[in-house]
Amino acid sequence: MKILSGVMMKILIPFFLALISLIILSCDSTETPPVDQTGKLVINSNPTGAHISLMGTNTGKTTPGTIENLEPGSYDGFLFLQYYDTVFFSVKVFSNTTTTVDTILTDGLPMVEFDFDFQTAFNDDSIRFNFTINQDVTMDSIIVRRPINTAGSYVIDKYLYSAESFESRDQFGNIKEYHLPPPESTSQYYSSIQNFSYYFGMFGHKAYGAKVEFRSYYQVGL
Repeated sequence: MKILSGVMMKILIPFFLALISLIILSCDSTETPPVDQTGKLVINSNPTGAHISLMGTNTGKTTPGTIENLEPGSYDGFLFLQYYDTVFFSVKVFSNTTTTVDTILTDGLPMVEFDFDFQTAFNDDSIRFNFTINQDVTMDSIIVRRPINTAGSYVIDKYLYSAESFESRDQFGNIKEYHLPPPESTSQYYSSIQNFSYYFGMFGHKAYGAKVEFRSYYQVGL
């Protein structure tokens, strides 16, 4: 029995040594997961909702938007939002890092402008003013300072609209014309006083874009 035990030990010892070697080799061969080398880009704008284009391609995203899995490097892009100026940006993206771009969009609509003319009636004793607008607005009020006699007396008429929509064109694309006195007024004409000026104050907001306030003043002389 002792001889058999010795033989068995000689057989088992190499077996266990080989098994331990396999376990060690198995542990050493385990591969380390690759490290993510891409970066992330976060783009914000004020106001929000601008379309994001990156490297000449529409990303399909709007601000605030996140673009992931970007290779490290420099990127050019732009933001587009109707009625605002397009904003261009350049940014560097780094691996395993979030880069943020913050932008402020500027109102792209021109200043509000009114164009006045007039027509007389009743042997030139009465006058009505007409005006057009270069863009849609919401009107708050119109103030008219006008002469009533040749002695230089003036009166002030104030028309309140409470943010009523004044469109620059009708549904067919034709320029719309508005009148002073307004159609709903009792009188459709003012007194026509020659060699005197009529003054108009127009107050309201742009209908689109930043909807900024306007205060426009005009003088029309006869």
